[in-house]
Amino acid sequence: MNAKNERDKIVEYLSRCSDPEFREILFAVFQTRKPNPEENMYNKNCFFLGTASSLLENNEEEPKHREAWEIEAVAYLDKEEYGEDVLGPEWGFCQFGECQSCGTAVRSNLKYGVCPVCSSKVSMS
Repeated sequence: MNAKNERDKIVEYLSRCSDPEFREILFAVFQTRKPNPEENMYNKNCFFLGTASSLLENNEEEPKHREAWEIEAVAYLDKEEYGEDVLGPEWGFCQFGECQSCGTAVRSNLKYGVCPVCSSKVSMS
């Protein structure tokens, strides 16, 4: 199998995953990959799954303006709270909060998570 076919199969599989499954797969990958491993001695860095959204400022049919983009990191599942095999419901990442340790805006499909940036526990509502 050539590399393009293999990538296509991976993309197809990931596209069919639920949001919680997708989050857990990327969590496993991001535990082993760093964006700049050569800088580890002086620069803490990580990959994480995130979302971006920008609401319309009004309800006109042809929008003229959008609000500023909001970026949120998708929190990892708090396995101490929910257990190892729980993914949570498939209703999107509709719980929002902020990491009290690093200030990162986070979201999840469950109320309790782990900040993907600093690994602190986070609560969402």
